[in-house]
Amino acid sequence: MAQNEIKPALNAVVWVLLALGVLLAIRQARQGDSPVIEWKRVAMDGHRTGAQCVTAENVDTALGTFTDDGYIAPNGTVFPEDSPVPEIASALMDAQPKLAGLKVVVGHSARMMMNLRTDPDLPLGNLFADVLRARGSKDFKVPMDFAVTNFGGIRCPMPEGAITLEDIQSMFPFKNYMCYVQMKGSNLTKLLEQLAGTKAFQAVSGVRVKVKDHQLVEALIGGKKIDPSRVYNVTTIDFLLDGGDRIAIGALAEKVVLTHTLLKDVMLDYVKECEAKGILVDGAADGRVVME
Repeated sequence: MAQNEIKPALNAVVWVLLALGVLLAIRQARQGDSPVIEWKRVAMDGHRTGAQCVTAENVDTALGTFTDDGYIAPNGTVFPEDSPVPEIASALMDAQPKLAGLKVVVGHSARMMMNLRTDPDLPLGNLFADVLRARGSKDFKVPMDFAVTNFGGIRCPMPEGAITLEDIQSMFPFKNYMCYVQMKGSNLTKLLEQLAGTKAFQAVSGVRVKVKDHQLVEALIGGKKIDPSRVYNVTTIDFLLDGGDRIAIGALAEKVVLTHTLLKDVMLDYVKECEAKGILVDGAADGRVVME
């Protein structure tokens, strides 16, 4: 074949391949043959090594040991030095002295308390909202009528038994600060209507509400209907003042007072107070938010 005939022939082949590719793509789309990606969670249960979450009580045994034979995992499995497992274990062990201060036990919990955004009436959310309202009354020296914080700011469950400083910092890793807001009852009702319109409300204290189809049906503050003209005292967090989680409390406020008090310190102080009194930290689902 002459050289001037090769190029048109190659072009023809390319166009044929492109056409076949387009036809194949159309066929797969029509038949639903496009690849499906599925994600699933796998529990980190330490089944290969028996390694456990490090706490104040098990620092010396949770991650295993090193000997001349290599790395010996807590479940007795020996991993030779050329295995990747010893390198990972060594990195974790080397970090423990720097983390030792976080393993200090600051209190004890009656049970493990979960935090689920899909359920606005859970012990952990209720507990922290109550703690926040009580701390607001103490620090601002006025009785707080209402408190609201976001579930997304509580990042992990409260463990059962010993509570370490690390647990508290893991629960509240963000730099969210407590603040005080004065709000007319009419605007407080608007706020509760905003919360009702979200997927799962938020963690609240001092109020009992009923929501149906994401519409506020009833709201009681201190057991009474909200007075539109009364000014209510509210403890909340700076994250919710200006659009966090699509809530803008600041726009509804008559007055806002900011603080440098982090949420983790609010919970930490409460846990320490309970420990000093010999009280187990606990919360309750009490029907303060009913969503239908």
